[in-house]
Amino acid sequence: MGSALRGFRSPIPWMVALNVIGANLISPVLPSYAAHFGVGFAAASTLVTVFAMARMSMRLTAGSLADRIGSRFVCALGGTVQAVGALVAAFAPGLGVLLLARGIQGTGSSLFGTSVNRYLLVQTDKEELGTAVAGFQGGILIGSTIGPLIGGIVADRFGIFAPFYVQAGVATMLAIVTFSVIRDTGRKAPTRKATTQSVRSLLAIRGFKILMLLGFGLFFIRAGAVNVLLPAFSDDVLAMSPTKIGGIISVSSVVSLIVMPFAGHLSDSLGRTPVALIGALGTAISVAMFGLAQTVGGVLLVSAFVGVGMGFASVAMPTMIGDLAPQGTEGKVSGVYRMANDMGWIVGPVALGFLADSSQYGLAFLLAGLPLFIGGLVLFRSHTQVASGATN
Repeated sequence: MGSALRGFRSPIPWMVALNVIGANLISPVLPSYAAHFGVGFAAASTLVTVFAMARMSMRLTAGSLADRIGSRFVCALGGTVQAVGALVAAFAPGLGVLLLARGIQGTGSSLFGTSVNRYLLVQTDKEELGTAVAGFQGGILIGSTIGPLIGGIVADRFGIFAPFYVQAGVATMLAIVTFSVIRDTGRKAPTRKATTQSVRSLLAIRGFKILMLLGFGLFFIRAGAVNVLLPAFSDDVLAMSPTKIGGIISVSSVVSLIVMPFAGHLSDSLGRTPVALIGALGTAISVAMFGLAQTVGGVLLVSAFVGVGMGFASVAMPTMIGDLAPQGTEGKVSGVYRMANDMGWIVGPVALGFLADSSQYGLAFLLAGLPLFIGGLVLFRSHTQVASGATN
């Protein structure tokens, strides 16, 4: 069962990449939307925030629905909803309708992303789950790297609303491929107790709240430190060109993609917790080092170290979620965990952007890694207690 979903030999990473490509197509044209609708960049940036908020609010529902009826129909529904949202956005007469369309797209993205993650957890053998998750996370990185590039090219050639037409096509393709590929075979029907299990009871699972803190911290860094704080620091302090800044940001993603298969193998052979600790503490410490880098080469080196840490953490943490999830609740558990991820994605840019406006970069980079560092220390202490036979 598990071997079919291992790494990039599985269709899952490529479907995930397709989904993320569609979600990231509009990133390069946010300033153009602002100019078109006569609003500031901050108002146009709410297109990203609304998408993320809708995605977060739908996570639990998406996971619960997938647990009840299976991942195939929920994944296909997610692609269809995204296609509808994209078409509404393409014909939006004003910013209000465009924001509504982005909310629809976020809902569809949540339906697909949560349910396909559940499918991976249900269909993969535990001893191969790290390798499977590495492929899944790699698909996310590939999509987030290619999506903005395609969106920029399409907008330059066909106009600023053209990316939404491409989104509609990508989402439709995603729905068709998903319905054709995903089969909820070998899946035991969830018990009534599993389907009615409350979020509170899930949070009572030992280690689950620690993983939520770690997930929040990782995405707090990814969205706030890497996507907002690092570009501001590179421009303001090091006077780097946009091309160089883009290259610096890409380094961490490329390095993460390279180390993920190795991290997946280590998670399956060495154990999840050591890999998660290396990823969490390594990422938190590396991010803090950005504030000390005073040259382009220094920032490049730190960015590579951050990429290594995030590659390890991005694989080990979701794998541990799969280990903790009681049978029949994989979708719900995935949804709750990914809500914490989304919260970090939303809060990070706002909190760290405020410090960037005040040019307090050293403090900002230090605080950026604090949630993940604290989560790593708590995980270490908890693991030590378990190993020594301590109880709650």
